[in-house]
Amino acid sequence: MQGEALCALSCIQFSAVLLIGSLVYRVWENGWWVDSATAIVIALLFGWEGIKMVRWAQDRDFSGGCCAHCTDG
Repeated sequence: MQGEALCALSCIQFSAVLLIGSLVYRVWENGWWVDSATAIVIALLFGWEGIKMVRWAQDRDFSGGCCAHCTDG
């Protein structure tokens, strides 16, 4: 269940960045660059999640699970 909560938190972060970027882009007339900046921030968030997963997979305690905090028992 903790893995699902972490996944939901990541989705909330991505959605919040997208919502804020979209609102700023829509409201601010000179914010033509906000759409690209939002895409870069989302890409960085995806990259960070990927780095965390690679680190976890390389850990000596890796058990094949979805995250470091998830345990079978």
